[in-house]
Amino acid sequence: MKSGSNQAIISNKTLIVLTIILILNTALAGLNFNILYMQSTEQENQEEAPVSDQFMAEDLLEYSRNLSEELGVQDRASVKEALANFSYEIDLAKDSGEMAGLIFTYSRQLQETILKEWDALLREKILAVINRDKNLKEETGKIQFTLSITNTDGDEVIADPPVLHDDTLKEILALCRESGMATERVFRIEVEESRSRMLMPYNPLDYVQALTEELDSMRVNAHEIRVASGLAEMAGPGVVIKLYDAPEGYSAGDIIHDSDVRDVVNELFAAGAKGVAVGGQRLIATSPIRCVGPVIKVNQKEISANPVVIEAVGDPEVLSSGLDIIRFSLEFHRNFLIEIEEEENVVLPYYRN
Repeated sequence: MKSGSNQAIISNKTLIVLTIILILNTALAGLNFNILYMQSTEQENQEEAPVSDQFMAEDLLEYSRNLSEELGVQDRASVKEALANFSYEIDLAKDSGEMAGLIFTYSRQLQETILKEWDALLREKILAVINRDKNLKEETGKIQFTLSITNTDGDEVIADPPVLHDDTLKEILALCRESGMATERVFRIEVEESRSRMLMPYNPLDYVQALTEELDSMRVNAHEIRVASGLAEMAGPGVVIKLYDAPEGYSAGDIIHDSDVRDVVNELFAAGAKGVAVGGQRLIATSPIRCVGPVIKVNQKEISANPVVIEAVGDPEVLSSGLDIIRFSLEFHRNFLIEIEEEENVVLPYYRN
């Protein structure tokens, strides 16, 4: 009876412990669900935004990480450093202009670093295999030969002169297949006292260097064209102008019209503005600014009035001084109020249809 009583006590204790664990798990599950629900709600409340340069940079960083893992060089010091630097620079970037510059700069640097380390790793493995070659262990003195590797439909490894054992050639070919090598490779190798070294190490970038540089140049030019034409966001120092109607005005001449806005915009471009936005609408070569009844429309979209806000990117002092004449004309002759603020960073949105 005593033994049975003890077992009952143990069973009761076990049941109590399991009950407590079940309650804790239920509470934690509820807490996790609540956190996920709050995060989901916050995301739903945020306005939709177009894919930004930051997302592109983060995608490039993630792609580079995956590529380094696929090529087996993720633990190489230079690859780690390059990825860490890129991640750090992304966090420090202040605007889309800096982010775009990072993309163009690091897309090439990361590619070069990863491919160089991949090539170096492959050469190290090939030399390690050659150092174990049965034939070379029996040789004395210096031996120089060319190693040609073709990893295509007609896979083969050829040593000229034929100084390597067949097993070594097969092992080298297997290494090349595993590394993902898809083109012909040529190495010049010297062996002395059973130790091998590359006389002219092959660099895969020799074949893609020119194309990579040309592609990077085209990317930069394409981005600059998109920014200049208004199809991409523009950021930089500039001015913010606010045009106010005449105070207590009651006639048509006392309010800001489309012609007044166009005059200011024309003066900005004449003063060297790189880009202009009116009422949050980016101007492109075909952007209309016109009155429709009592409202002003830019790019066929109604903008806010009194004030009409005009933003421009360019030299703030030059842009501001370029508006002196029209500012005097509007303030003196029509009693308008014009505020001009020089800003270190003005962000112009991209053109939306």
